[in-house]
Amino acid sequence: MLAGLSVCLLGNPLYAELGPHGESADNPVIQWHDWGQEAFGRAQAEDKLIVLDLTAVWCHACHVMDQTTYVNPRIVQLLNAKFIPVRVDTDLRPDLDARYRAGGWPTTNVLLPTGEILFQANALGSEEMEAMLLEVQSIYVTDKTVLLKQAGQLWERVKEKMEAGSSREDVLQAAMVQQSVAMIRAQYDPVNGGFRDAPKFFEPEAIQMVLAQGFFEDDPGLLKIGFDTLKKQVGLLDPVWGGFYRYAEQADWSQPHFEKMLSIQALNLRNYVEAFQLTGDLQFKHIALAVIEYVSKFLADPQTGLVFESQDADVRGAEGRTAMSGAEYYSLNETERLAIGIPSVDRRIFTGSNALMAWAYLHASLVLEKVEIGNLALQMLSRLFEERFDLKKGLAHGQTGEGVGLSGLLSDHILFGQALLEAYRVTGRPQFLKNAEALAEVSQRLLQDSADGGFYDHPQLPGKLGLLNFPAKPVKENLQAVLWYLDLFHLTEKPTYRSIAENTLQTMVRSRQPLPLALSGLVIDQWFRDPIHIAVVGNFDDAMAKILLLEGRRMFCPGKIVKGFDPKAGQPKWGDIIFPYDERPVAFVCTDRMCSAPVFHAEAMKESVADMIALLRDPVQK
Repeated sequence: MLAGLSVCLLGNPLYAELGPHGESADNPVIQWHDWGQEAFGRAQAEDKLIVLDLTAVWCHACHVMDQTTYVNPRIVQLLNAKFIPVRVDTDLRPDLDARYRAGGWPTTNVLLPTGEILFQANALGSEEMEAMLLEVQSIYVTDKTVLLKQAGQLWERVKEKMEAGSSREDVLQAAMVQQSVAMIRAQYDPVNGGFRDAPKFFEPEAIQMVLAQGFFEDDPGLLKIGFDTLKKQVGLLDPVWGGFYRYAEQADWSQPHFEKMLSIQALNLRNYVEAFQLTGDLQFKHIALAVIEYVSKFLADPQTGLVFESQDADVRGAEGRTAMSGAEYYSLNETERLAIGIPSVDRRIFTGSNALMAWAYLHASLVLEKVEIGNLALQMLSRLFEERFDLKKGLAHGQTGEGVGLSGLLSDHILFGQALLEAYRVTGRPQFLKNAEALAEVSQRLLQDSADGGFYDHPQLPGKLGLLNFPAKPVKENLQAVLWYLDLFHLTEKPTYRSIAENTLQTMVRSRQPLPLALSGLVIDQWFRDPIHIAVVGNFDDAMAKILLLEGRRMFCPGKIVKGFDPKAGQPKWGDIIFPYDERPVAFVCTDRMCSAPVFHAEAMKESVADMIALLRDPVQK
């Protein structure tokens, strides 16, 4: 539907990613406005088009455009005189990024004074930018009435669609999982690893899915896809300082774009830790440790314990100009690098990406036996919850006083909620589960569409500008919400959470949005697959009880739930099951239909889990 809101000049040859041209001399600067009522008010009062530049602190192409196109005196004069130039940092405003970015960064938008898209492109050189600005200005003057009428009609169609609602037909089928698996196999690059051709991006959900499916279905071919991809994509790992670059231009993972993003470190850390869990291969462990070392050394804030957002690709000198490219800099050894300087770090701290890193730290702390990063993750979550959670507004996206004070974003809520549940699973502390439930309640109130299912990406409040009026339900975040609410259901046994997960999943599958292949398969599989339950009964001060709990939490088994029961605290009961106890620490491996015989040692518990999964794999049992 967002595409339908754009009155884009698709026939224009400039609708493509174009490279920047040569650099110009110093000139007066562009009078950039922030996104807000002042800019829109001026555009409407002066009847001017808005040029919206979506940029990012870490974006190499954005820096190039700043040093070339946006210092050209003709561009500066044209933008300041004939347009309302607006610049938005997409890390600070993911709600605008979701609506106005086309492809990559930067995205150059030309908007009607009311915010609908007239034209979009990515990086533009001076000549292309000048030609485009003159052309759209001419078209607006000539066809203004028609363009404004079309924009109004599009909003009417959006309103009609929202009022019409959606079908209530049950469309979920377990066969969808195998369809996703088949398509992932077809997209796999058997030579270079990864999925699809160049450029090569990390696809962590695809790896997560093939590892889970390969494990549950005893499929060595699927596991090999995951393991080989993890080994091949090491071409994007900084060999000196660790940390993964953003992506590669070539199919063999060569010619990196050297930005280092916090979210990429977190997602890769999770994948490599899971691969080590499955295989015991020390190569995977060493890569995971290299990621942790990089984040600790370059992105961690020693004062708050929180984590910065990104590191630039290039070394910059005066006025932000490139002093040395990332390709040259990252080919040097440590001594040579330090003699030149360090690429700048974006020291802002965003809630969602910090939660994602905390989740990865918690998981790694168990598997890699690094207690210190687990403690750090717990401190991160506790601090952010205390400082940024508000019962009325939800979670703040950034630091207090930064930007517009954006709160209540679905992406932040989901990532933080999942991290809180991981903290509860790792520690067993009820406060983390309590906080997750409080966040879930606020998310339902602020973001849930109780009539038609699913969650909006931000609270539906009056006074929104441009496409922020569009009530979007992003499919990726909604599928992650399904996983979160499913976990809440399994951990609390409250049927409301399962109902919300089901309604959200049905809404996404019925929607016209394309489903992310791996993530949708992963979510649908977890919907139909009952999790393994591991109950450990014993005195919590007993060494063997601690070992059973730790090994249960440490072993690879996606979706598993591990609970400890201390008989001193009451009857060891889980649901309708009361576990026997004869003064020896004991573990039971269960599903919703059956339990194993009691086991008293960690290795026997692992064997019992493997036996239970093999039994569930039997079509008769399914």
